[in-house]
Amino acid sequence: MRAGGTASRRPWTGAATAAVLAVLVLLLGGAVTAEARQLKLATASTSTPLETVLSRYFTNDELVAHMKDFTQRCSAISKLHLIGYSVRKFPLYVVEISSRPGVEDAKPAFKYIANMHGTETGGRHLLLGLAEWLCANYKTDPTAKRIVTGMHLWLMPTMNPDGYANKTYENANNVNLNRDFPDPIYNPSMTPTGQEQPETKAVMAWVQSRQFVASANMHEGAVVVNYPWDGTASERDVYNATQDDAIFRHLATVYAQRNPQMHNNPEFPGPLSITNGADWYVIHGGMQDWNYVKAGCFEMTLELWNVKGAANLTRLFNNNLDSMTAYALTSTLGGLRGTVNQRSTGKPLVATITVGNSSFVTRSSKAFGDFYRPLAPGKHNVTVALAGVRKPSSVQTFTVTVPASGAGVQLAVTFP
Repeated sequence: MRAGGTASRRPWTGAATAAVLAVLVLLLGGAVTAEARQLKLATASTSTPLETVLSRYFTNDELVAHMKDFTQRCSAISKLHLIGYSVRKFPLYVVEISSRPGVEDAKPAFKYIANMHGTETGGRHLLLGLAEWLCANYKTDPTAKRIVTGMHLWLMPTMNPDGYANKTYENANNVNLNRDFPDPIYNPSMTPTGQEQPETKAVMAWVQSRQFVASANMHEGAVVVNYPWDGTASERDVYNATQDDAIFRHLATVYAQRNPQMHNNPEFPGPLSITNGADWYVIHGGMQDWNYVKAGCFEMTLELWNVKGAANLTRLFNNNLDSMTAYALTSTLGGLRGTVNQRSTGKPLVATITVGNSSFVTRSSKAFGDFYRPLAPGKHNVTVALAGVRKPSSVQTFTVTVPASGAGVQLAVTFP
């Protein structure tokens, strides 16, 4: 926990207020005076928005109403986007947080998605709480300010509102949404079948509408950070590493080391609760593998509470705030970032960026020439090649050193 951040992260809860009032009543001999009643009402009316979202679980309608209210109260740094509808036509909303919401600029994009499974509910309020904390602190807290000014943060509190309303794990069509994405083993082309659920289609279209650098989806039923691959060709539960395994392990460690529940968990060997997905248990059609292969996005799965639907919201928030902010910043700004431009004119150029022996391809944007590549601390060999150009002068190689501080390393590349 960062110095000076305790007060803003440990909200004065309604339960604590009630306890104080109870002591006052006892001291007064049990007489509940008009003044005491007025004090209780005044205290309730002055709860902060952060305290409100951590006080109880919202219905779907209340969640949407809060998102709309948030983007009005915090309109300078947020915008509400409708990306689709559930099976039962409930709107799927995401909140964008940035110093220039709704404006395309040279900044990385990062996303969190929660409530993919209807009975895994704490993430809904965790993301609302993150939004409220950023709104309340971005002018004074260095971390909050860096997130708001340095990236576009996207928050989707519920991907499965029908399941939440029905108290079911699956969506309204009884489909597990985390088995509904094109799978790199069973479907190497990653071409959608057309039979995907409305919620899955909406998320895929949204994710591919822009370049997300990294992301995470929030679940419950364990306490661990899970990273790709999730599947194996053999169907056996065995470690299946991507070509970027060291980077995923670094990002998982960044998250887990800041969450006290993820230290010395007996379910997972080692000092921190991190695991390769396939080594834990194999799944196919998961969202994180689809993101990595099809969307060019480093995604992890966050299991944040042992009992589904039973998270203490205040504790959940306090355990995960530092982790959420650190992961977003480390993955987008703590690795390699840079620009590719024409030397004589400064015109942005589209190029491919590859690192070491990994086949994962990062592309500079057409509009600004900017790119962002998650990397672990240490030395890396980087190749930058102009897209669609085949001649020696269209390829450049570099060696970069990523510091352990989280500051990242910048690379400005120019071509004739």
